[in-house]
Amino acid sequence: MPKGTIKTILILVSLLFLNIEAAHAGLVGKFKLYIHHEFSDLQLFYSLLFLTFCGFMAYVIFTPVLIGKKKWARLSYYSYPPSRRNYQSKRDSIRKIEEILTKRKNIQ
Repeated sequence: MPKGTIKTILILVSLLFLNIEAAHAGLVGKFKLYIHHEFSDLQLFYSLLFLTFCGFMAYVIFTPVLIGKKKWARLSYYSYPPSRRNYQSKRDSIRKIEEILTKRKNIQ
């Protein structure tokens, strides 16, 4: 690669970084001005407090409930390679469901 091409690439990359920094500084300044113009000091604090409260309530409402002796409910969302014991417990639960369904079918 000729030296002129490398110099041109370096100059263009440095100009790109300068433009990004200038744009970022302008956007941050405009955002701060907007925040101070729209919200008073306490209003911004109350808004953030309200959002934190809503986030906490959403966490409480949508977190799965632990049933039995599970340590963490989210661990059951991922599947692991089946072991013999796990496979047998699944077979047992399927057999119980099958018995319930056949009893219900015979009653009707």
